[in-house]
Amino acid sequence: MGANNTGRPGGTGLRSAAFCCLLLLSLAVSSRAVFEDLPAGARQAGFGGQSAALEDPLSLYGNPALPGASRKFETGAHFLSSERTTQGPAELSAYGAWALLPRMAYGRMGTLSIAGLYRDDGGVLTQKAISFGWGTWQLRRGPAGVLDLGASLKILQAAASTGGDSASGVAVDLGAVFRPDSGHAVGFSILNLNNPSFDVGGLKDKAPLVIRLGVSERREDYTLSLDLARRTASSGQKGNISFNPGVEHAWRTRRAGLLYSRAGLNLAERASALSAGLGWKHLATELSYGLAVPLTGAIVPAHSLALALRFGDRDVEAEYERLIRQEIKYRKDLVEALDESARRENLLKRELASMKAEIDSLNARLKDTVEQKAAESGEKERLAAVVRRQAAAEAELRALAEKRKADKLAQLKYDFSLDWQAYLKLKGGGAPSDVLKSSLQRMLAQYQDAGIDISQATMELQSLVR
Repeated sequence: MGANNTGRPGGTGLRSAAFCCLLLLSLAVSSRAVFEDLPAGARQAGFGGQSAALEDPLSLYGNPALPGASRKFETGAHFLSSERTTQGPAELSAYGAWALLPRMAYGRMGTLSIAGLYRDDGGVLTQKAISFGWGTWQLRRGPAGVLDLGASLKILQAAASTGGDSASGVAVDLGAVFRPDSGHAVGFSILNLNNPSFDVGGLKDKAPLVIRLGVSERREDYTLSLDLARRTASSGQKGNISFNPGVEHAWRTRRAGLLYSRAGLNLAERASALSAGLGWKHLATELSYGLAVPLTGAIVPAHSLALALRFGDRDVEAEYERLIRQEIKYRKDLVEALDESARRENLLKRELASMKAEIDSLNARLKDTVEQKAAESGEKERLAAVVRRQAAAEAELRALAEKRKADKLAQLKYDFSLDWQAYLKLKGGGAPSDVLKSSLQRMLAQYQDAGIDISQATMELQSLVR
């Protein structure tokens, strides 16, 4: 017992000295904070920061409801090197990986998100976070739009690089997104809802509670984003409010995929920055780079890099081949149905001609047997039966004519749908506007007076002309 008592003060002194050194180091550099809402991925960094309404795989960090719109398995990794956080100056590097898995639970579709993040604060502090989230897909659909909800559970650990001291905690994120149409989204999220606290090496801090509200708009080649965030106090600093506008433009190429250019602005006390970014997307792969230049303090740019992989994307050529095979089969079946209808129509016409001749003959015989009262009743009944058969045959002939007309109209609708799908493939493949306009004008000229609904092509052409 005595030996233990004599050794304990020395150990306590060493630990206290290590804590003091750690504290002095933390004061010598920028103030430290734990688990702030850093830009997740290079695309968000290019937009100026995280967004509560930006449709992107890494949106799981800013709003756990947004990943619900992902209907394919996606995974990737991202890196961030910065000397500034959303709360102020800092020195950090962060590495992360994530995965989105669409699933059905209790009869409703949704997406499971799994993410891991490792952060090194200048060799003084390390932070680790593992997140498990769920976002719904079309949870509530109404005339005004679609509402989705999401939540995530984060397991957090902060550890001092020297001394071996560490602290763990759990945080909860909640989110909601409303989509009035396919091009607009309004998002709201609360991050670190329970505001967990950490005491590591004498540094006491809380993961800031963040409330975000954002809107985004997606057009053919542009994406606009606007985000407002409110953070509670942390790292010895009072909370701040940030305002993040951002824009993205897509440059379509013939075979090399899509190129993106991005620009954004982060306006916040102690953390204002101007950002830009580039991206490249081809088939199932997307690579992005983001750059943020501080507007106050030391001008040290932040760099971000992200790689995303999507599984399940179909090959365009194989999709076209499948559509062509379906079209050939449908046309063959339709031609056979039309030939059968024409054959039956000819048979009915011949039968009608024969019945007409028979009626004429019966009428002649009736005239010859006017005075044969006994046989007149039988002949009239036979004539009435023939007339009924004639009426039935004429009704069937009219029905066949209507069916043939409907088959032709269905053929026109199907041809228009194929042309429309081909146009959408051209549009999705990055075809130039002139090619899209020419394709739409050809479709309108072909189906203008066909009696089918071509309003989709008309509205699309009007949007291109504008």
